[in-house]
Amino acid sequence: MHVNRRSVRNGAIAVFSAVSGAMAIGCASSGAPIDLRTPLGARLTSDAKTGAPVPLRADPSAHVILSNAAGLPAASFRPSQAARGERVFGETCATCHQTSQLVGETFVENWNDRRVSDLYALVRGTMPLDNPGGLKDQEYVDVVAYLLQANHHAAPSLDSLLADTVSMRSHKIAVRYP
Repeated sequence: MHVNRRSVRNGAIAVFSAVSGAMAIGCASSGAPIDLRTPLGARLTSDAKTGAPVPLRADPSAHVILSNAAGLPAASFRPSQAARGERVFGETCATCHQTSQLVGETFVENWNDRRVSDLYALVRGTMPLDNPGGLKDQEYVDVVAYLLQANHHAAPSLDSLLADTVSMRSHKIAVRYP
């Protein structure tokens, strides 16, 4: 198992991509070329809505263990969850992330057939950048539901996506492009 952590050193943020780390370990042992991609793509640009730089905090307990979950059933969520998640994304996440960074081919390549708990743990443990873990659990679940819906997730029923470790670990992300 590979554990990736977000750490702050000398005021600079070192973000280790969960997917990149897993790919690097798997590829390094096989001798195949390494294809590194960041799953969330947080980039503060000069046109970011955040304004002046803010001090960042890190959650020392934040970590993500990526696992292939192709044999698990697809997670499901309510449309109302995705709608709430879209609002939270617009109010909180969009200050640093463009929607196109988290919706589309790159997201699908990085997250399809992964456990929902992997994405939830990454988002909850590292976002927002200036206050990791600072949202309510339901807001994080709603943002995950929004990202799944925006990436054409196959929701087999209208059951609610829950902030429950057992439930999230037993369901996969089933997204497609387009």
